Amino acid sequence: MSKYIHNIIKYFFSHDMTEELTERVHRRMVSSYDDNDSTYREIWDGLSDESVSDEMVEEAWKRTQDVVFGKEKRSKKWYRWSRIAALWAIPVTLLLTSLFLYKAITNKSNDYKDICFVHKFTAYGERELITLPDSTKVWLNSGSTLIYPSSFVSKERNVCLSGEAFFDVSKDAEHPFVVDANQIRLKVLGTTFNVCSYPDSPMFTATLETGKIQIDVEGKKEPYVLSSNDRLVYNYQTGEVNISQVQAHNYSSWRTGSLYLDDISFPKVINLLERTYNIKIHVRHTRFNNQTIRAHFSANESIDEVMAIIQMLIPDLHYEHKGNDLYIE
Repeated sequence: MSKYIHNIIKYFFSHDMTEELTERVHRRMVSSYDDNDSTYREIWDGLSDESVSDEMVEEAWKRTQDVVFGKEKRSKKWYRWSRIAALWAIPVTLLLTSLFLYKAITNKSNDYKDICFVHKFTAYGERELITLPDSTKVWLNSGSTLIYPSSFVSKERNVCLSGEAFFDVSKDAEHPFVVDANQIRLKVLGTTFNVCSYPDSPMFTATLETGKIQIDVEGKKEPYVLSSNDRLVYNYQTGEVNISQVQAHNYSSWRTGSLYLDDISFPKVINLLERTYNIKIHVRHTRFNNQTIRAHFSANESIDEVMAIIQMLIPDLHYEHKGNDLYIE
């Protein structure tokens, strides 16, 4: 690979690109990939985390190479390895996922040559309403990424999600709508539901408001079928699946700026507040980790108003807010 192309690819991983440029880079990456080239591996290693062993890094890289660039057919194992990679190289994993989907479409027919993949990302403190090519509406929560084609041309309407989103799916009985989120695959015809699947979380949740939804979980023989107000929670670490009846609209209230905390553990509340308010929270000890919080905050409440309520629920908690940092002791 030439130095010119090498620099373009490295630039691509760290900058926002237009849809046209994204499609052109995808095309060049797929067509020019060379096993002996070190460009992708340099980027991969540069995003690594010391908490992940060298053996896991090496195995995840080989697995990703094989799946994306055609040495191995896509299988459920892909989701397991992409999740390992996502713990420390989220941008690379998401882009390689979209590369795989891009290659699958371009290999299928030359009629699809005008299709590119769109990457939508919401930073911490942001939310966005997206309308997909089939008129499906997607509310994307803070710190989330959605990847979808510029046009749905296959038998299924496939999208990839990392983070949290609420879907209002347009009905099309002949073309099921499929959401891939780590080890989970959700399939619907037309319905409204919320999905939460952040790469740094051990839990996956899907909450159905209307209609029905089929959920395939890695390692489970039979799919789970949810009806209205069903909520499925899957624990990646234990493999346990729980389904319960809830008021589904509470779990998508974030779309309007509200926060619904339903016996949420203190560490998870901290992560949620960081994403929602784009603030860095420094917890100086672990004595509150076993606490759970149940509260409902209205839209547009400030971080200080939220913390004042949390302080009432946990009287021993003290905090100090300085600019974009919040300190808890």
